[in-house]
Amino acid sequence: MKTTTLYYLCNLAILFSLYSCKKAAYSSCKDKISLESLMDEMIDTEAEPCFPTPTFTTKHISSYDRRSVIPGTPSWHANRDNTGFIRYEANNGRVEKVLFDEEGPGVLTRILTTGGSGGANLRIYFDGEKEASILIPAYDISLFPLDIPKGLLYKHEHYSTTQGSSFYYPLPYAQSCKITVDNVDRDYFFHTSCRTYPKGTKVQTFTLKDGEVLQDKAQKLSEQLMYPKAYTENPEIKESILTAHSSLNMTLPSGEKAIRNLSIHVSEIDSANYSSIMRNLIVKISFDGVQTVCVPLSDLTGAGMRAPAVRSYYLEADGKEYSRLRFVMPYQREASIEIENISGNSAKIKIEACISAWKWYANTLYFHAGWKQENGLETNRGLDYNMGTLQGRGVFKGDMLSLYNHCPRWYGEGDEHIWIDNEKFPSHFGCGTEDYYNTTFAPIHPYFNPFGGAPREDDEASRGYNTFVRTRNLDIIPFNERLQFDFELISWDGGQVDYASTLFWYGDLETRMTNISDSKEALYPLPPAIYTDKKTIYR
Repeated sequence: MKTTTLYYLCNLAILFSLYSCKKAAYSSCKDKISLESLMDEMIDTEAEPCFPTPTFTTKHISSYDRRSVIPGTPSWHANRDNTGFIRYEANNGRVEKVLFDEEGPGVLTRILTTGGSGGANLRIYFDGEKEASILIPAYDISLFPLDIPKGLLYKHEHYSTTQGSSFYYPLPYAQSCKITVDNVDRDYFFHTSCRTYPKGTKVQTFTLKDGEVLQDKAQKLSEQLMYPKAYTENPEIKESILTAHSSLNMTLPSGEKAIRNLSIHVSEIDSANYSSIMRNLIVKISFDGVQTVCVPLSDLTGAGMRAPAVRSYYLEADGKEYSRLRFVMPYQREASIEIENISGNSAKIKIEACISAWKWYANTLYFHAGWKQENGLETNRGLDYNMGTLQGRGVFKGDMLSLYNHCPRWYGEGDEHIWIDNEKFPSHFGCGTEDYYNTTFAPIHPYFNPFGGAPREDDEASRGYNTFVRTRNLDIIPFNERLQFDFELISWDGGQVDYASTLFWYGDLETRMTNISDSKEALYPLPPAIYTDKKTIYR
């Protein structure tokens, strides 16, 4: 009897141990990472707020000016950003510029190119191929040899086909990936983001045949990204007239739960005060006793100064009354939302938070957002603007840049630099504000895709108000200790800019943005809008 009891107890302990291990961390991948599993991951709600398992590192390779070597030196801001590449290489009688060359296992998560480069050819080699399995003519990623749906490929056509395209269709590789271009001199700009998994991670290399088989799945994925359905179950609602210098507080149901959809409706305000009050309503969200969000409402939804409309997968605003966040926000015990009105005006506020039960894993993280503003920044003085610095462990999910440009023309020649953990040189080095926000020429004209856009542009010369937003999907950036994000301040003519930035990330409770602005900075009087042809383009 004792032996039998001991036997069952031992087996019960083993089963419990196995169950605990299985539940220790959420993993978004199956036995093997593949095109299909990556498509699933793009809309995997449970994976979104988790530190990746299996973990991976990220890198961003671009055509930035390779004279940029030492931070703080004059060459750091070198600006021939359509010249950089890794090396020349002879392949099958051709001379090719190698733009990207990485060891796997890994995934290409985002590619940006110009187009219209005549006889130029972009080639993608997987796993040491002697001849590239993917050939793309005219240096135009939109000519990829598959029918890529719009939600995974955005083509800018304001000027012509040379404006550029952004490509989000994942391309996994087991061993290595190399990208080259031939028959092109300097008229190219290039961005590629990639993941690298630990050695031994099983990855199924992409083939065009895989893409053809998954064509219907890609189309459905595109529709889900372009037209996301709001989670509407279990709404918690609170509304009130918020008078000047008052707050509306809302306590959410306790237990392991998550905010699946957060909507804020602002009404009964003078239309002349709309843009200022949207900036003077400060949204504060706390999870498990710690405040992780403190951002003006207009900036939290990606609209920025003057609060224009926004339309993307994670962020939405109608530019009139409604704002919505689709970021999943889990918590273990308790959560609360506060909206503080720091203005002298009143408004009717309605908060609607749709809640679901949630399984908390060892790698589950909390939603964070941090905001800062700096006015009168000088361009062309060798300076950088710090979008934000994060301390602790987390996953970077995106950002918004909102600004007023006092310069006569384009202000955004500066490259982005993102340092992860203890890097001596940024693993993410871009080639201009326009490229970071998914175009290849300035100015950026208003547009939206599932992963961001440009909600505002006052005029063709880029004067006045501009807003850009970029949210990350497969191109998220995990960090263990620190993430620093800077933009070089370079303009065509020199002058001043007023910048405000918001970062979105998932992190542990103690992960924080170290250089946030006080909420009172949102009271900064917004300059008047730019007039074009005697007609006001925006409020």
